[in-house]
Amino acid sequence: MKIKSVLLVTSYCLLVTIFLCGCEAFRKKFVRKPKKEKEVEVVVHTQEYVSEYSTEEAYKKYFLFWRTWHEELLNSLSTQDGNRKKRVFAAKKIVENLQQMRQLLLPEKQNRLDIYISEQKDVVRQLNKYNLNRIQRLRIKSILEKQRRQIQREFKCRHVQEYLIKE
Repeated sequence: MKIKSVLLVTSYCLLVTIFLCGCEAFRKKFVRKPKKEKEVEVVVHTQEYVSEYSTEEAYKKYFLFWRTWHEELLNSLSTQDGNRKKRVFAAKKIVENLQQMRQLLLPEKQNRLDIYISEQKDVVRQLNKYNLNRIQRLRIKSILEKQRRQIQREFKCRHVQEYLIKE
């Protein structure tokens, strides 16, 4: 009898605590959530980009960038322990700047610059090879030095002013 009364009191206490605590999580599942208002769609009006540089200034800027990256690549080829990733990055930047210069030129001069761009892309492919020996580095360096002289002679800012695209 004692066991029954203890069990009864314990079960009664257990039920009281369960009902007093409630089932908050259980109730949350079945309560409707308030509807959210639809957000207004944002409409973006595109504007035509106006360059802050004139064509001549932009060409000078890209020519300067090309010359700087070209010298950087030549310097890294001079050292035996140069970083391959740095060389490849510099070579890609050279191609990028030559292509930017190309966009600012008339088609007559673009064709001439395309030759140097394709040569530079060949250099990028050669630099992507993992182990360049001394002879390969010297050959690439001589190609780059020759290319630098030719581009500076033909595509200096004062030589291409008449071939720049008019604004």
